[in-house]
Amino acid sequence: MEATVNAQSQGGPISKDSRPVRRLGLLFYRALEEMVIYDPTESCAASLNASARAILELCDGTRTAEQICGELAQTYRTAADELREDLARALERLCELGLLDR
Repeated sequence: MEATVNAQSQGGPISKDSRPVRRLGLLFYRALEEMVIYDPTESCAASLNASARAILELCDGTRTAEQICGELAQTYRTAADELREDLARALERLCELGLLDR
């Protein structure tokens, strides 16, 4: 099953072959297990839990969504098939928040 999500900030879907990348200009601060992200152009902030932080940190434009899924599966010692839908939802939400470019 291919995970496809709406990327509202880019107007198109993120497929398993897309290479999501963190948007430039954002400021990242780690706070224990979480991450706080500040967007100075919009004067807004978002707080990510540990799972969302792990996903966002892998979104550097060098990995496909499928490769990100594989790395997370290896890190958390679970099957990639079990993570695909959750990853798709997380990528969708990160796009909605304006934190990812494709």
